[in-house]
Amino acid sequence: MKKNYLQYPLTSKLLAAFVFVLVLVFWGCNEKNNVEPLYNPLFSNVLAPVITSVSPADSAFAGVDEITITGSNFPDSASGMAVYFNNVIAKIISLDANKVIVKAPNLVKDTINIKISKFSADKLSNFFSYKLISATVVFKEFKFNDTPFSLTFDKLGNAYVSYTVDSVGTGVKKIAPDGTITDFAPKGAETSWSSMKFGQSGDLYAVRGVKGIFKIAPNTTAATWVSSANGIGTIVDFDFDKNGIMWAAGNNVSLYRVTQAKNVKPFSFNANIRSVRVFNNYLYVGGAKDGAEGVWRFPIVNSDSLGTVEPYYNYSTSYPTGTIRGITFSADGDLYIGTDGVEIIVKVRPDKSSQVLFSGVLNPSDKCKFNSFFWRGSDVYLYLLRHAVNLNDTATPPEAIIKVNTLNNLGGAPYYGIQ
Repeated sequence: MKKNYLQYPLTSKLLAAFVFVLVLVFWGCNEKNNVEPLYNPLFSNVLAPVITSVSPADSAFAGVDEITITGSNFPDSASGMAVYFNNVIAKIISLDANKVIVKAPNLVKDTINIKISKFSADKLSNFFSYKLISATVVFKEFKFNDTPFSLTFDKLGNAYVSYTVDSVGTGVKKIAPDGTITDFAPKGAETSWSSMKFGQSGDLYAVRGVKGIFKIAPNTTAATWVSSANGIGTIVDFDFDKNGIMWAAGNNVSLYRVTQAKNVKPFSFNANIRSVRVFNNYLYVGGAKDGAEGVWRFPIVNSDSLGTVEPYYNYSTSYPTGTIRGITFSADGDLYIGTDGVEIIVKVRPDKSSQVLFSGVLNPSDKCKFNSFFWRGSDVYLYLLRHAVNLNDTATPPEAIIKVNTLNNLGGAPYYGIQ
């Protein structure tokens, strides 16, 4: 009898499915050699780097110090690794098999995890807990549109600034060490002073880019001390030597010696001088002469005589932008130059090598500018009067006096007017 396969529909379907599975299996077997395996037998499990110690121990100055990380399994080249402070990558200065030296990033935090990524390894190093502290401290922050000029100090550590509010002069303010600000002297004819310093007598002297030198007594408007009638030129800055003699300069054909008896003597030097400093029996002047920004010095022979001038440092050669606005010295002879450039303080060593002081730290967002500074004797801190580039920019730091930790424990050279 003839079979009717329609009577066995389930059996036929199972047979067809079985045949289809066999085809897939044999087809897959034939293609096996053409599929990349998930496991790579040539992969080498490179050892992760290990951090065993960090120096300086525990903490360093953010954006300033070099940090040495000691350990093992470091790569042969700096291009094969990254050193992280939290999520910030530090600049690698040098590297060997067991040591990497980095520049501390400008990240001020009490708790930071240092870790190393070795690009050829599949794991990071262990974490090392660390602290980065600020090399600057705010001594006094000022209100919006309150602008201080011409920073100086007295023997007791009180600061003095020439003060304007909304660009209108309001006199001289006294700032106590705890930051309390009080009136010292009311405004006279001036809007602000370009320089102020105390003399050995305790009197406060001031100049403002005119032909005169002034004295400022407490609660009294400034009085003319020396004028053009005494033979003085335009004065922008001045300093005292150890004998109490004042040396003054500005944009003139001469420098000037001024005694307490108001006797003025000129010394020929045709230049636009913006800063004056006495150090180690030399008179140093900073500014522009013959188209170049620089610092020059004269031996102080006596109160009536200066020796032959000599160029001390050519600022324009190393730093093509910015002009010199202030100069001072550390006790061991480093020259500090304040400028209106982006990097606002340049440090010059006695051998004339130089570097920007704490590059990227004093002006991290290019929104600040130098006004003046003062270094109080053996204090490690250099006090910087910082101005804002644009007060209407909300990202601009406010006007402030900043204490800059110079890391020089010998401190600054003496100001003979107050010491």
